[in-house]
Amino acid sequence: MYECRCPHDGKKLAEIARPPLALGHYDYPCECRRWVRGQIITEPGTNSILAVDSCPCGRITRRVIGHLVTIQCSKCKAFVNF
Repeated sequence: MYECRCPHDGKKLAEIARPPLALGHYDYPCECRRWVRGQIITEPGTNSILAVDSCPCGRITRRVIGHLVTIQCSKCKAFVNF
C-alpha cells in the first residue's frame, strides 16, 4: 500500500494500492518477442494513465492502464494527483 500525503503538512490523505506515477513502469512482450519497457504518462483532460512505448522493431503502442486519482486536503484545500 502507498500513502498519499498533503504537500503542506504531511497529513495522510489516503492509502492506495498502486504505486505513484513517478515510480511506475510498464514491461510487456512485443509481437516480435522482445520485452519493452514503457513510459508512464497522463493524458491531459481525460484523467487516464497511459503506457507509451516503442519497440526497436518500429511498433509503437499506447495503452490505458489506469485512471488518475485526485484528492483534496480538507484543511489546506490543496489538490494531490496520485
